[in-house]
Amino acid sequence: MDHLAKNKVNNFKEKDKKTAVRATHTKERAARIHRKFPRQVRSKAMVETILKAAAEVFAELGYSRTTTDKIAERAGVSVGSLYQYFPNKGGLIGSLYNDHQTKIHAVARKALQRFGDHSITLEEVLRRYLDELDQVHEANPTVLKALERDVICESRVNTGEDELKELNRLALLLSQRPDVRDGDPAVISVIMEQAIGHLSRGLLHDTPSHLNHATLREEMVQLLLRYLKK
Repeated sequence: MDHLAKNKVNNFKEKDKKTAVRATHTKERAARIHRKFPRQVRSKAMVETILKAAAEVFAELGYSRTTTDKIAERAGVSVGSLYQYFPNKGGLIGSLYNDHQTKIHAVARKALQRFGDHSITLEEVLRRYLDELDQVHEANPTVLKALERDVICESRVNTGEDELKELNRLALLLSQRPDVRDGDPAVISVIMEQAIGHLSRGLLHDTPSHLNHATLREEMVQLLLRYLKK
């Protein structure tokens, strides 16, 4: 086997190792969140009830004061039934976080596709992105409250992997758009992500009573547009 062929084989082996490691880490994270996954209709309904109760208790008490006993009591199930599916309260908050982030990342992927389509104006991309984020958050405000930043920090949920991929993708797309101003796209993408996250969570979902929700969201679009536009 010549030197070039050996290098190719070694590269493939290295890729296989990395893929196996990623798969192992994914399985380990799933194991920390779930003891087992529900398969029957009745057990799926029980898990949904437990997660709903967990969101309510986390939202009311925060992470440190919440116990599995309180969640089981709120759900109307025994602690033993809860432990069939979740190892601890960290598993419950992790499950809530993952479910919520799956929906958020679906919205983000759509937004990234629109950023890549130069026939869609920046204003329209931003408006649709914020509208869809708003819909996800408003669909279950209790989960949003349960996943406030202090709860996430205390519970030590892993929050980084998908966000980094999306930031890198956004930076690339921004660098390719002719209507985006000059600047470091990596820095701009981080500022955009932070601004959208804080504004959508902090303002849209805790809108002061004297302010109109739709007007506030439109002002957010204009703020972000003026930051990005050339």
